[in-house]
Amino acid sequence: MRETDQEVGYVRFEHVAPDEIWAEVTSLFVLCFAAHPYNESADELQSIVQWGPEKLASPGGRLVVARHDDQLVGFALSQRLDQDSSWLQRLNGMPPMLDLDILPSRTLVVQELAVNKNFRGRGIAKQCIRELLSNRAEQDAVLGVFGQATQVREMYRHWGFSELGTSPIYGGTVTLHALHHKLPWTA
Repeated sequence: MRETDQEVGYVRFEHVAPDEIWAEVTSLFVLCFAAHPYNESADELQSIVQWGPEKLASPGGRLVVARHDDQLVGFALSQRLDQDSSWLQRLNGMPPMLDLDILPSRTLVVQELAVNKNFRGRGIAKQCIRELLSNRAEQDAVLGVFGQATQVREMYRHWGFSELGTSPIYGGTVTLHALHHKLPWTA
């Protein structure tokens, strides 16, 4: 572990976070997802400042932020599956998985995970997920990864997530891979 890695601090927010945190989250979100391989619209990504607090305020809402030298370098956001109609619809459209009984009220959706590119490869994403999924009453977690983000998908598989299926998003221009993990998460 490098010396600078020890200086990363993690803070959890349950159901509410200050506006200044959301301003920092928004900046990092745009920085990460407007870039390759996602290439999403920076203007649309700015909307996390509206929908992020709503997801955090709902059941299962948790925000984890990672800070280094007073700079936000990573974050993860969750809410419960029964609070997200688009995820419910997406999962209902996938073939049923054998021996997998996902109950929406007992499943978390990892809505977002982002780490500043200058801080990647230091375990920050993994620690954000660990903080996001630890000490939960839920029994499962799901998340989505764009098809073109193959390295990210492999990272999640390495952490023990398994593929549930795929669904088209953005009018069929992107394939979203839905991944699953039983809780507690121990990777």
